Amino acid sequence: MKRIWLIVAASLTLSGGVGAQERVGSGAPTPSYRPGWTLTPTFGVAETYDDNISLFGRNTAEEQNNDYIATYFPEVDLHYAGKHTQFGSGYTGSFLDYRSHSGLNRWDQRGRLELRREENARVKWFAHGNAAAVPTTDLIDLGGIPFRRTGATTLDGRAGVERADNVSAFLRGGHIFESMSAWRHKIDERLALGADYSFRRAAIVGDLEPFNLHSTQAAIDYELSPVWSLSGAGGIVYMESTPTADGRTGPAYRISLQRHRAGRTFHVGYLRSFIPSFGFGGTVENQQVNVGFRMPLFNSRHFYLDNSAVFRDDQPLTDTTEQLPLRSLRTYSIFGWEPQPWVRVEAFYARVDQSSLRAGGRLDRNRIGFQIVTSKPVRMP
Repeated sequence: MKRIWLIVAASLTLSGGVGAQERVGSGAPTPSYRPGWTLTPTFGVAETYDDNISLFGRNTAEEQNNDYIATYFPEVDLHYAGKHTQFGSGYTGSFLDYRSHSGLNRWDQRGRLELRREENARVKWFAHGNAAAVPTTDLIDLGGIPFRRTGATTLDGRAGVERADNVSAFLRGGHIFESMSAWRHKIDERLALGADYSFRRAAIVGDLEPFNLHSTQAAIDYELSPVWSLSGAGGIVYMESTPTADGRTGPAYRISLQRHRAGRTFHVGYLRSFIPSFGFGGTVENQQVNVGFRMPLFNSRHFYLDNSAVFRDDQPLTDTTEQLPLRSLRTYSIFGWEPQPWVRVEAFYARVDQSSLRAGGRLDRNRIGFQIVTSKPVRMP
């Protein structure tokens, strides 16, 4: 039987919801859940050298702008697995203890809630929310945000329905409402064709009125082989006119390639779209390239290497005098050892670069260190 997939999702984002965290390593070992309630406490420590603790531009106080940072991060995860219901919640905190600049000591905190429900064989729905308080804006993956040590507080939520039918502060405040519909028709066991439509309405504090974005794309998902898969979409995005910008229509497209085999993963992707800017308000044209891979080392499942890089190019589209074009690059590398399923030891290196394409508008940050994380799931009656 051929199958059509229809996915409808809506999300509300306050102050630019993101997933963000201060530490660079991959975090706690992946918890294993059994039916019923499971409580997983986690604790970790890390030592990091940071060569730009203030996120100053290049050639600015470089001799006084580095430090060693001890990080302590407690976590707790509560999960319920039932026949038709999945519930999850968690809290993660990271206390940063600067060796020389103790005035920068602070907490990075995150929390999450999620609920998934299978009503029947055809209908599933979910709700998800998370919050974060982060000390630096380079931890936020949103368009149009210059990297600064001013911190940010974020809150976001999503909800969606999936149905299968058998047929033939520094940041300017604001909110986003987003809805998305995706339709897929499975041609055969390897190929699915369809269409995506999304509507996004964003209101930024200081803008005269909200602006609306519409995107319509034709989509394809294809399994090249048992280990390789390709997905892509292409179409147009339309931004309605506002008092600060004329209406615009432009191309929107994305393509990604993934490989999964025996503990080895690889992905590379490219996308182009219009997105709201929470740095200075307005809208930016965003282009993004990402690549990453994870692999075991020494023919052992206990050692692994994890690498990732993301390049973003944000060009302002609205007439906001403060808004600047921004180009940023994030990279990280992790060498890890997992002697037991409940403990990880990792060495890491991370770098961020950003340029506003003007004199003195470039900064970079390098961090290198190690961390030890341990966790142990506990079944609850």
